[in-house]
Amino acid sequence: MNAFSSFRTSFNKLLDNIHSNYFDSKSKVIEYCICFFAILFLSLVLILDKAPKDAQAFVAQTQILIVFYMVFRFNLLGLLFSASLSSVELAILISLFVQKRDLRFLIGCSSRILTISVAVIVAILSYRQDVQKKKLQRHAITDELTDVYNQRQFRILLENEIENARRNNSSLGLIMMDIDNFSMYNDLYGHECGDKILKATSTILKSIVKQNGYVCRYGGDEFAIIFPNTDIDSLEIIAHNIVHRFERVRSDYFSEKLSEKVTLSIGLSEFPNRSRSKSELISQSDMALYHAKNLGRGKVHLYQDIISQIRKNLSSDNQQLIGAFKGLLSTISAKDKYTHAHSERVSSYAVMIGKAMNLSLDEITVLEYAGLLHDIGKIEIPKSLLNKNDSLTDEEQQIIRQHPIYSENILGPLEDIENLMDYVRHHHEKYDGSGYPDGLKKNQISLGARILCVADSFDAMVSERPYCKRKTVEEALTELKKHSGTHFDPEVVDIFCSIMNPAYKIASSN
Repeated sequence: MNAFSSFRTSFNKLLDNIHSNYFDSKSKVIEYCICFFAILFLSLVLILDKAPKDAQAFVAQTQILIVFYMVFRFNLLGLLFSASLSSVELAILISLFVQKRDLRFLIGCSSRILTISVAVIVAILSYRQDVQKKKLQRHAITDELTDVYNQRQFRILLENEIENARRNNSSLGLIMMDIDNFSMYNDLYGHECGDKILKATSTILKSIVKQNGYVCRYGGDEFAIIFPNTDIDSLEIIAHNIVHRFERVRSDYFSEKLSEKVTLSIGLSEFPNRSRSKSELISQSDMALYHAKNLGRGKVHLYQDIISQIRKNLSSDNQQLIGAFKGLLSTISAKDKYTHAHSERVSSYAVMIGKAMNLSLDEITVLEYAGLLHDIGKIEIPKSLLNKNDSLTDEEQQIIRQHPIYSENILGPLEDIENLMDYVRHHHEKYDGSGYPDGLKKNQISLGARILCVADSFDAMVSERPYCKRKTVEEALTELKKHSGTHFDPEVVDIFCSIMNPAYKIASSN
């Protein structure tokens, strides 16, 4: 039974290859059938001696011309039919020559032998040409190092699949991932080692995904996988499965010193329920990936639209404000692309801390809103300051320090949401009183504002900004601990560090 199944699988694969290589369009099927029946008809005319003697040479030459054309267009498949038919003709002509000793049959035999010989040469040349053409086509759409689709082809595939999803009223999943601490491997072991990691990673991903999706290299150490006809629940299961299977098989692909170190972080989103366009789908998945990396190594994060969460919890009187906030956040994003994604991450971190501190659901909900909206006042800050590469002057610092007040003023219509104004206004206050805008200290600062201060500072440290290089998660947590009791509430720092790095909790208790 296994042998039969194996044979059936191989046979089906052969049929698929024939279809994709030779009959990928209706015109090719028609073309092949015309050549097939034309050669067969001319062969019967010659064998049965139905053509006038003065026209036999013309019929034979026409048949040979069609044979060569068929072999050139369909190479090995054309050769198989032509050689088989010519061999049958040759056997018949030899038999007739033996019976009748007519030189015409001998000439026909030599003609068939010559036809088969030339057809073989044409088939070989045509096959080589096809192979070369396919190589060039593959080079145009694949990444040379990893042998997966390149970024240009990724965008084409994604656009096509989004159109298919729209047309078929289906969903499309996108996973963005990269190799954790990849630059460290390059620095420690050299770029040759880095290339081997990229190659092995792409091989593992292809073996996991198989025919269910398109594996692409998005750039550097970042990969993207497109999953057609996949809803968000299935996509999340697939993402966790990729991480777990990668960890199981990596020892087969990496050296012993790397097999326990190399991990993947994954961000994901879906079209059309979470995103409405190609660019939005990529942006959401990328933001989710960024968040996953900030959570530590080997994490999976699903993009969350916090605006939608706010809409669910706002009263009907305030629903119209959602559109205004989305517009403001879009405006900020145009001025400073960092701010929008930063706000969503700060909101998530604040919620994590609130849950760990056993705050009530209402308090956690306000933290979620405040995290998203705390920097909305940056809409009033000039773009030149938000994206300045050099250090800010004292005057420029004063302008930047006004943004919590601007945020509070913009959010004035939401003053009925208890503590929201307070959290937003005071998220830059420091535990020792050195913060702004009011110079509050210790318990003068609300707990929500102290939580936002830690979440905001952590994300700022682990993010790449125009004026400073990002820190690793471990470096950022060390920095929080260093300033615990001065800039930050010690209790909030301890809880956040234990969430982000469980080993810290153990170390702190010793």
